[in-house]
Amino acid sequence: MTPIKRPLAAAGAVVLLALSLSACGGGAPTDASKDDYCKAVGDAGSEEFGKAITDKDYDKAVDLIKESADKIEEVGTPDDISDEEREGFEIQLDAVKSLDGDDLKKAFEAEDGEDPFEADLSKDEKEKVEAYNKYENETCSDTDDGSDQGSDDGADEGSDPSIDPSDLPSDVPTGLPSDISPEDLESLQEELENLTESANQ
Repeated sequence: MTPIKRPLAAAGAVVLLALSLSACGGGAPTDASKDDYCKAVGDAGSEEFGKAITDKDYDKAVDLIKESADKIEEVGTPDDISDEEREGFEIQLDAVKSLDGDDLKKAFEAEDGEDPFEADLSKDEKEKVEAYNKYENETCSDTDDGSDQGSDDGADEGSDPSIDPSDLPSDVPTGLPSDISPEDLESLQEELENLTESANQ
């Protein structure tokens, strides 16, 4: 899930999926390469969109969704997509077409967690949208840049041996300045013990 999609999850599946889709599915090509498709879908989550949502500029967010949708529509879907998944793609494209800032605001501010977009969908349509979402996730989950570089080497799904966890950014402070040597740390500890002893006497 892209960083931009995460905040949308609270607004409901259809809004989340609408971000990943384009405007009018019937005309979208059906022979896109997986690389092109995943790149188009991955590009939908821009920092600019995240800022618009954070700033509660829902009209701007909708404009960005529609721009991304137009790009995704130009690319289309790969030819291995099932009819049900493709219909889910098209349902979401149509939903984006009629999306406006008030709809998005209502979705984000709904206290009951209800997705206002789902109310207009039949059970069958919801299942197709869900099937498309699963297809998108499975097709494009291997990389963040949309390239189709799946791993068939038997490694655990979701693991990437090329990533060193110590290289990942962390918001957790270490509490120790990096310029203190172990010897200096020992000396500071001794000073602290001496101060504690003299304070207790």
